[in-house]
Amino acid sequence: MVDPIGLDLRGIPCPLNAVRCQLAFEKLAVGEGLRVHLDCGEPLESVANQFLDAGQQVDVEANSGQEAIILITRLSP
Repeated sequence: MVDPIGLDLRGIPCPLNAVRCQLAFEKLAVGEGLRVHLDCGEPLESVANQFLDAGQQVDVEANSGQEAIILITRLSP
């Protein structure tokens, strides 16, 4: 796998963070990943669920309780 693209969405409100994440994700090929920095709570939950519901892989790499880093891997086109 190629090194994931990084996206810092800390401080970006919902649903704008989900939209920005989707736009970056659309540029990925199958097998590539997007590493996203998010605020915990609703931003983390909404973005993670958006991609889980779409059948993509979402892994939480770090979660401090205030900020989290997730890796979203494209499993399908």
